[in-house]
Amino acid sequence: MSYVKGFILLLLVALPLMVPGKAVAYNEDSRIHFEALFQVLERDIEEEATQFLGENFPEEIASAESLRLLGKLSIQVIDPVEIYGLIGGADVEIDEFGFSSDFETAYGAGTRVILFRDRNPRRPYQVFVDYHFLKYEVDDEINFTPTDDAGNVIVNEIVREEIDWLEHVLKLGVMGRYFEFEPYGGIQFSIVRGDDRINSPTQRIDLDLDNDDTFGVFLGTLYYLSPSDRAALFVEASMFDQYSLAGGIRVGF
Repeated sequence: MSYVKGFILLLLVALPLMVPGKAVAYNEDSRIHFEALFQVLERDIEEEATQFLGENFPEEIASAESLRLLGKLSIQVIDPVEIYGLIGGADVEIDEFGFSSDFETAYGAGTRVILFRDRNPRRPYQVFVDYHFLKYEVDDEINFTPTDDAGNVIVNEIVREEIDWLEHVLKLGVMGRYFEFEPYGGIQFSIVRGDDRINSPTQRIDLDLDNDDTFGVFLGTLYYLSPSDRAALFVEASMFDQYSLAGGIRVGF
């Protein structure tokens, strides 16, 4: 996914964070919004050390890739607070494990709170915090061929591997406005807590799966499609904790 990393770096350099223009409109045009979005993601994960048939296997760091197609329904409960739910599908691919799942159901929820808002027409902006979680379970049939210290294959089996993925993301950001564009950016903290189960008939293996990096940055923009500000396209990228690119459409009701 090196092309994704390159595009993300270009986006992070090219998009401005604070620009003058029209007053901030996000979360002000209506109380209910729906988003249809995609996200492609790549991040390093750590899998704990284990023992299989008397052989010790050290902790392993691998690169996980995931594609998510999600719907997001949000409600503004009071002026500065928005809550939302997520539902859709996701997959996981981990080359080091020979693991490549089909799409499975993904779901989550979150909240977005505006901490401060300045409607100065010359330089409007808002400071916000956003938290969400996303959970899904995927599986695949893999060729399980662990080797001992001498390089000898211990077993050679076709087994089912199951991965439970639970992701938490906390963002602190700033959003501005420039004509029909609404750029934003900030810092984020993300963690992954998961389980990796290898259902070998010889010995079942249960492993903890965690994130390798926690701190990252994000940057994106909305582009409003009408003077009413009720429909917008958006794109967002993040890096360091994970390399991801997301985009979609947001509609207010």
